[in-house]
Amino acid sequence: MGVAAHTAPNYTAAQNAGSGATVLDGILVAQNEQTGEYPPVTHFGGLPDTANFVGSLNGLMQGVYAYGGAMLFIEFMSEMARPRDFIKGMYAAQFFIYAVYMIYGLVLYHYQGQGMSNYAWQTVGNMIAILSSLIAAGLYGNIGIKVLYNNIFVEFFRSPPLTTKHGKIMWAAIVPVYWSIAFVVAASIPNFFGLTSIVAAVCILQFTYTFPPFLHLAYSIKKGAMQEGEGFDPATGQTTHFDSGIKRIMRGFMKHQWYFNAWNIIYLGGALATAGLGAYSAIEALIEAFKEPQISAFTCHSPLDG
Repeated sequence: MGVAAHTAPNYTAAQNAGSGATVLDGILVAQNEQTGEYPPVTHFGGLPDTANFVGSLNGLMQGVYAYGGAMLFIEFMSEMARPRDFIKGMYAAQFFIYAVYMIYGLVLYHYQGQGMSNYAWQTVGNMIAILSSLIAAGLYGNIGIKVLYNNIFVEFFRSPPLTTKHGKIMWAAIVPVYWSIAFVVAASIPNFFGLTSIVAAVCILQFTYTFPPFLHLAYSIKKGAMQEGEGFDPATGQTTHFDSGIKRIMRGFMKHQWYFNAWNIIYLGGALATAGLGAYSAIEALIEAFKEPQISAFTCHSPLDG
């Protein structure tokens, strides 16, 4: 942030790799052919292009992508020496993340606007980002592969548990395959924001905003619909219901806090609509990105060279 406050934007990088090249047809980062000067730092209190519906939704999906991964935090409880401290750690982490996001974003946007920071210091920042990303990748990858192994391989393919020697060997063998697939998928898509937007809309948004209200609604209806004498008998393995169908569903819906159940339906509908629109915007952005040849990670040519 200190460098951004005392250096001019790197317009060349913004033209070739930054989002400024796509906003308002790139006029915010275009060099004047007569004077050779670049436009001043420009700020917007709203959308730069109010007619750009796809761009607006992609921006929304970036927020979902950034914060949606918090659902995975719960899996860290099993890794903690004192799982009861999880809730305190989660609140502290969320406050810290939010504060850093807001302060960093506002300061950088104020000083750099539509551009990018000085190339040399930007490279230093990229190196720091790589190190922090490697740490995050190690944490998320470790948890993600464990969840994948326990819920897919152990449950469906009868693989040995992770607590056994053979289980640890199989888990270690999955690690390079997991990261190889992730690299190929990420490197094959030329528009990173399109990739993160479609991942946010199709995957992250569902687990963060769609499934929670749906599962809570289903649980509330099942619990509210229960009558005296109904239930599960562990001795016989039988579940007793005295009725079924719409009548049972409506009784469960209205039994306890029906207004909360109604809100869950509204919330669920909004999440599904946002997911559909987000997927549409991400696909449209990727279609536009693939119309022209793009520099990918399968080359040694820098995208900043044009």
